[in-house]
Amino acid sequence: MATLGSAGIGFTPHVITVKTGEDVSSKIMSFSQHGPRAVCILSANGAISNVTLRQAATSGGTVTYEGRFEILSLSGSFLLSESGGQRSRTGGLSVSLAGPDGRVLGGGVAGLLTAASPVQVVVGSFIASKRQPKQINNPLEPMSAPGKLAPVAAPAPSSPTSRGTLSESSGGPGSPPNQSTGTCNNSNQQGLSNMPWK
Repeated sequence: MATLGSAGIGFTPHVITVKTGEDVSSKIMSFSQHGPRAVCILSANGAISNVTLRQAATSGGTVTYEGRFEILSLSGSFLLSESGGQRSRTGGLSVSLAGPDGRVLGGGVAGLLTAASPVQVVVGSFIASKRQPKQINNPLEPMSAPGKLAPVAAPAPSSPTSRGTLSESSGGPGSPPNQSTGTCNNSNQQGLSNMPWK
């Protein structure tokens, strides 16, 4: 479980509205500066008129595009970090945009991300925890349950196994054949009604 990283607490969604002509990345960074909370981008929609992207294949490592581009996706995060008593924000943004001709471009945001229309950005903020996460309880064994659940007998098969022809996606060349002799049947869901779901 330790390989999953540290857990956060107090996840709260927020909506940031960026006006036409404003820089989207500056507005998100400004929002992230308020308090000790980390911020992650959940979604965004709207149009961009000017964007500077980090692209390793270009000379200088950045390229600027001007025109009207619809936001396909915006992702990223800003985390609070502390080193030698100094607090700062680390992180960044990545964007995918569609041009008027349908071409898609994208990369890491390396400068302006100017709104061509009102842009709505949904972010989540949370307190990044430095502690090890607590051990997660097995959801099938709630803490309030008096004992373990009794095993449920396997239902008898009620549908025949497939007798279809081989295809590349199901046993043909490049795909291992199904060597199973048993059948799978999900038609008897009786065991699920006895589960302690809330």
